[in-house]
Amino acid sequence: MWYVIQTLSGQEEGTADVIRKIICHDLVRECFVPKRERMKKFQGTWNKVEEVLFPGYAFVVSDRPEELYRELKKVPKLTKLLGREKDFFFSLSEKEERLVRGMGDRNHRTHLSQIELAEGKTIRVTSGPLKGYEGNIVKMNLHKREVTVKVEFMGRDVELKMGIRLPDMKSGPKCICRKNSGTVL
Repeated sequence: MWYVIQTLSGQEEGTADVIRKIICHDLVRECFVPKRERMKKFQGTWNKVEEVLFPGYAFVVSDRPEELYRELKKVPKLTKLLGREKDFFFSLSEKEERLVRGMGDRNHRTHLSQIELAEGKTIRVTSGPLKGYEGNIVKMNLHKREVTVKVEFMGRDVELKMGIRLPDMKSGPKCICRKNSGTVL
């Protein structure tokens, strides 16, 4: 089952790394931070960058949440395992797990969606993870090449920023940069 761990914003990947190193692999089948691609302009050139999709959260796959909770107390900068009520944890619902899986690839990376603008600035998604979520788009920022999608997650409405590719953009990014790390791939 999938569980969500709240951590400090900007510390998601560091927390996931510590969990992968400290917690026994029998308790944690996978620990990951979903990422999103978006386009960003550097010195007049559009580049593909990678950012955290759910700021402040890391995800853990485990079949033993009670034991996992005890082990997570060893992890520094960990806020909490979400859904804890009277020694019981709530895993993500099947719908929420499908949402996270459906938006990302097997490495939990959400790629750019190709869009077209119809009359009246209506968005038509031609390919990518936004396909089927057109009705959930609540904001559009074409200058930044992103849209905001409202989805239900962990029992509340959450707005996720998703990267888009417009038909007029030249194919192929110059680089992929990880936000806050300065790493260029």
